Amino acid sequence: MIKLAIDLGSSVTKIFRADGGSGIVLAEPSAVAVDGLTGEIKAIGKDAKKLVGKTTEYTEIVFPVYEGEIRNGRLAAEMLREFLRRVNLDSAAALRKTEVLFALPCGASEDIRSAYTALAEECRLKNAYYAEVPYLSALGSEAVLSESDPVFTIDIGGGITNIAVLSAEGIIAGLSMNIGGNNMDADIADRVEKVKYLRIGALTAERLKNEIGSLSSQARGTSVAEGISVTQYRPAGVSVQACEIADCISVYFDKAVEYALYVLKGLPAEVAAAVNKNGAYLSGGLARISFAAEYLSDKLGMRVRTCPEPQYAVITGAGALLRDKKLFRTLALPLSE
Repeated sequence: MIKLAIDLGSSVTKIFRADGGSGIVLAEPSAVAVDGLTGEIKAIGKDAKKLVGKTTEYTEIVFPVYEGEIRNGRLAAEMLREFLRRVNLDSAAALRKTEVLFALPCGASEDIRSAYTALAEECRLKNAYYAEVPYLSALGSEAVLSESDPVFTIDIGGGITNIAVLSAEGIIAGLSMNIGGNNMDADIADRVEKVKYLRIGALTAERLKNEIGSLSSQARGTSVAEGISVTQYRPAGVSVQACEIADCISVYFDKAVEYALYVLKGLPAEVAAAVNKNGAYLSGGLARISFAAEYLSDKLGMRVRTCPEPQYAVITGAGALLRDKKLFRTLALPLSE
């Protein structure tokens, strides 16, 4: 039996092969380039992401998954089929003997589950299951799940943030909210245009976030942004300081703190005591922002730990769940009953 974990993220799709020793076999942007006149697909994944902001008016870059939800079922299916082909899983015989685990947001609604069921059917994935992100991020962060020692997880991705306190028996309290790195990119682009009079694209804003984004009060990084001057109407470049975009990032971390405190305040006393003692596990692509763990630790008043590659925590945890038969029977549920 082929065992496959799929994290269909708003920004990046990741695939983990859990049979044998393969591990992560694909990590590509969740993007599709489409001809606006004919509907023909021109590029998928990293090839489509490269075209963001650089296409003609007749080519549209579509992100089929937005804020944890499948917004365009046809293109999501085309994209996933192509990704499966790239990892040599496109034959009917291989797909028939494939067991798939999808990562879904905390508290995923029936509509979200139905959309993933339809996606699995379109891609000929018959043995499809799902598990909620908090479980997977905890496992990927190497937290130990037990019935007596709860785990507090915060996963901040490109389009959605998942926050939960959980144990091996289930999620004690948790939620998902539609904030993430994409919000920060949009705010950074707006800030650069307002302060530097330079209009930049989404890829440049994302690069600035990744290169000089910081939650330190003394952030001093510098990077060059290139785009078009809104005063001279010609190509131009400017120097951007980390302090100039800091609040474009911190405002969303503050919102995550607000919701984390909301989750924590309703906990039973003994669970709260254990969480305070053990601290939180931070994962997701935004955990790589400089001083992210320290910032959240200060705001929450507890220790915050980050695994070495937090952007892969969910997909690594999904792979670990597929390999643990006992835990899989407890935490994984069939997509279609």
